[in-house]
Amino acid sequence: MRIILVILLASSTFAMAQRPFLFQSRLSNGPSGKVHTLKGSLYLYDTVASRSFDHGATWEPLSTLIGKVCAMSDFTSDIALTVTQDVSTNLVRCFFSTSGSAWIQFDSLTLANQPIRIAAIGETWFLATDAAKIYVFTSKLDSIDLGDLNIIDLVARGTDLIASTTKGIRISRDGGKVWSSINGDGLGILHVSGDNIYATSVNGVKKIDIANRRVENVGTWDSLAIAPVSVDIDSYQGVLYTFARGESYQLYVLEGDTVWKEVAYHLPGTTAAISSSVMTMDAGFVVINHQITQGFTDSSGVYAYDLNDFTSVDIIELQSNEMKLSISGNGFILNCNRDVEAQVVVIDVLGRILASQSVASTVGTYIPMPAMQNGFFGVIVRYKDNTVQRGHFLY
Repeated sequence: MRIILVILLASSTFAMAQRPFLFQSRLSNGPSGKVHTLKGSLYLYDTVASRSFDHGATWEPLSTLIGKVCAMSDFTSDIALTVTQDVSTNLVRCFFSTSGSAWIQFDSLTLANQPIRIAAIGETWFLATDAAKIYVFTSKLDSIDLGDLNIIDLVARGTDLIASTTKGIRISRDGGKVWSSINGDGLGILHVSGDNIYATSVNGVKKIDIANRRVENVGTWDSLAIAPVSVDIDSYQGVLYTFARGESYQLYVLEGDTVWKEVAYHLPGTTAAISSSVMTMDAGFVVINHQITQGFTDSSGVYAYDLNDFTSVDIIELQSNEMKLSISGNGFILNCNRDVEAQVVVIDVLGRILASQSVASTVGTYIPMPAMQNGFFGVIVRYKDNTVQRGHFLY
């Protein structure tokens, strides 16, 4: 029976109806809850913080974090950072963790404004506040003042710092010493995907073109008269997703880098609380902290959607006979005759993922396996334009 299921998974050319988000839990953790993924775990934080290992279905509290949790971020490959603030004294505490469960305080300072975001360049990390100040942590503490504005978000791309503010985009190419500006109204949260920088806006998703000093529209909106309000942006396997509010709260995927297509059914509610991060990618799942304040408030909570479940109408199946597989050493050579980027996933008869690899091309590409063994294996190839091919091989 398991072999039959894998054959169906590997070679099926049918797509079933659009799937809904899964309601995971009612946890909120505060009026402006944020979701974030780091150290292999999902976090929900605001007044307090909690951690989940099952895409938000169950949670464990993080009692070692004292105060309102303002920002969390990966720092180096081994260390994550968290910043909290005591709302009565404005004392800011800085914590680090190597496991994601035990957090150790290593610094503190008093700030009149609230910390909102952590960004890192090498071993230097930057703490942005909701005013104009950015604090720089190296062997000493320094600060940057961006002037008469308020910072909305801060990200790093290579050695560049990019700030979204109430007066457009601010950019520094030298770690915060010199800043330039790009005009852009209505921009919000920033997201870095590869070399590209994207921003939410009141009119869809925007791309920040630093080289040409301009803000560009990203994609057209399928069947919509006007672009919706983009609430948050993230990417998975190089594909861009946005959670947006139009007539309803809806997740979209950028198909073929040109058109925004709906993913899953819309979420309930007419108004929901917005924070700096209501959406995150968690091991192939989109997790959204959807805290409804008007309409269907009893449905408020954490929702999840499995992007690796290929049973939605937004997936176009290609002919499986166009995929050629040949065993080679401790792996196989994949040839789909499409010289484009893709994600390759290999599963066994129990449905376990044995390999998952991003490739620049599917023409004559070698896919190593962690431990080749005798048996039947299914191969799923998903392209950036949301098309999918499936194949199988016997080893």
